[in-house]
Amino acid sequence: MATASQVINTAAKEVGYSRWNDPNPGTKYGRWYAAKTGSPYFGRSGVPYCAMFVSWVLSQAGMIPPGGIFAYCPTGLNNARRLGRVHDKRSAAPGDIVFFDWNKDGLADHVGIVTANKGSYIETIEGNTSSGRRGSQSNGGGVYRRARALSWVLAVATPQYSNAAPSYPASGSRTGLVVDGWAGLATIRRAQQIAVTPADGIVSGQWRGNKQYHWAVAAVSYSRGGSTLVRKIQSILGVSPDGYWGRQTSIAMQRRLHVTQDGYFGHASVKAWQQVLNGGRLI
Repeated sequence: MATASQVINTAAKEVGYSRWNDPNPGTKYGRWYAAKTGSPYFGRSGVPYCAMFVSWVLSQAGMIPPGGIFAYCPTGLNNARRLGRVHDKRSAAPGDIVFFDWNKDGLADHVGIVTANKGSYIETIEGNTSSGRRGSQSNGGGVYRRARALSWVLAVATPQYSNAAPSYPASGSRTGLVVDGWAGLATIRRAQQIAVTPADGIVSGQWRGNKQYHWAVAAVSYSRGGSTLVRKIQSILGVSPDGYWGRQTSIAMQRRLHVTQDGYFGHASVKAWQQVLNGGRLI
């Protein structure tokens, strides 16, 4: 597997490619995808290729997108969501896959790779877009560096990179977590660092039925086994350390944080927790 920097470097080498200048049918990314999937359709001219570009870049760097390569943006996003790799867009980090929604209908229209988080906007490298505001943003034909307002971002997903998770600054913060009420990758990774547990930024091994008790925690993966971080928190709080973040764990955390003890770890609870984490304590 690769690092986020290797993926970005691979994407950067493609900047300037244009399907209009490609002497062969289709695009280099579509032809690759057609060969990988055995479906000649994707190698034909006129097939949108932003998703295949992202898949190609990660593949060239020794990675795959969460859930596998994809040619349709909603498929890529659904795959990432199923694996728990989608997180708060405000914590977008270099190497993340970013999905855009131009029509504000909740459906991913375009996809690229994040190169920087500037707070109110992100910088990206995207395939099959235009070099500026003029021209199609989802079918412009070229690979370009772009700057996109967060308002256009539908979701952000992080591939499973081989190195320790990169820094996930929320809203451009450099010195600490932004107290925004969303426990994304930055917040969870800070907690893991303080707890001295594996710092991948994800509360792993959770039961989906417990989501209602920690709905403002955005960096969660659903499987089995529980979370090492949650066990550490539960041990401190005197809750049975099963590793699953349920209602009793939320109540115990809220009691320690001196916020309303309703069992629903929402924005107010997360804000209080972020302030504690910024002070260097776990809970």
